[in-house]
Amino acid sequence: MPKLHRCLTTPALSLVAALLLLPAAGQASTIFGSRLNHDPTDTSCKMTGPCTIVSFIHPSEPNGDPYSGGAPVSGVITKFRVRAYALEEPGQVTFRVADINLTEPNNDNSALATATGTGPTITIKPDETASETPITEVGGRLPVKKGQHLAIDTTPSIAAVYNSNGSKFSYLFAPPLVDGSGARGSTEAVNELLVAATIEPDADGDGFGDETQDQCPSQKTTQGPCDKTPPVVRGLGVANGVISYSLSEASTVSFQLEKKVPGRKVGRKCVKQTAKNRSHRRCSLFKRIGARFSGPGNKGANKVTLPNGKKLGPGTYRVTMTATDPAGNTTTKTTTFKVKKKK
Repeated sequence: MPKLHRCLTTPALSLVAALLLLPAAGQASTIFGSRLNHDPTDTSCKMTGPCTIVSFIHPSEPNGDPYSGGAPVSGVITKFRVRAYALEEPGQVTFRVADINLTEPNNDNSALATATGTGPTITIKPDETASETPITEVGGRLPVKKGQHLAIDTTPSIAAVYNSNGSKFSYLFAPPLVDGSGARGSTEAVNELLVAATIEPDADGDGFGDETQDQCPSQKTTQGPCDKTPPVVRGLGVANGVISYSLSEASTVSFQLEKKVPGRKVGRKCVKQTAKNRSHRRCSLFKRIGARFSGPGNKGANKVTLPNGKKLGPGTYRVTMTATDPAGNTTTKTTTFKVKKKK
């Protein structure tokens, strides 16, 4: 094995390894995968050409007990780490996630895997001057579901697997797996894949990690500061059975039509007039007509025909408009109009 550039000191490597399965203090991120506490020993794709290596089992903290549960939580992978070196010529590592199922533990070709997402690609160059294999970290943004496993696509010159007394911890697939191509059987079993990742929660499901990539985890439509500005409605009016209005931004729009009926004040409420309360002070009471209906929500001027607008009887009517922008901010506005008795 060639000597490699010293990217991390030995104490730093030990610290990283100790933290690999622990959430960061005061945060909700989760680190899972290999402890990265060994140098790689195998160039697993040397005999097959480019391949995918899917981690099925890895030793876990604190005692190195075997763990095969995959990602402990769902979320977004925001960082990948690999401990690998290149022999003779540069090689590439593409990080990914996969579903894997081992149907026959004693059969190297019984692992079925499906590629479910592709992350960033890095190039690793040979360096004969270094004394230890570095841990390379790269940022990413790859959604992951609980139970999915870490994997890499790699080239024959890359060593990223640690041989622990012949333990069959990972499975090799040649040629490489392809997203969406369905499950495929393994080519052979290999050892511990030296790859780890950081998962951040994704509360709004926008595909961005809530801790380092999304400033507004409550709104799927923005990753910057939360949008707290409601849409502005201008020019709301009704004429000849048509509702006209203008929006400051694209929104979802709905309306409710009501008709003014005689009302009387009873306590603090305006209620329908009856023989019993007809001597009470008059008030304006509006009664709903029909169900809510929608209208176009384009930015700028819009129009929608009022259902049965030309069949309304004489009287005073009210239209209440509700506009909701993609961030969930809502504006409600009303307008009244009269329908005169036909001559």
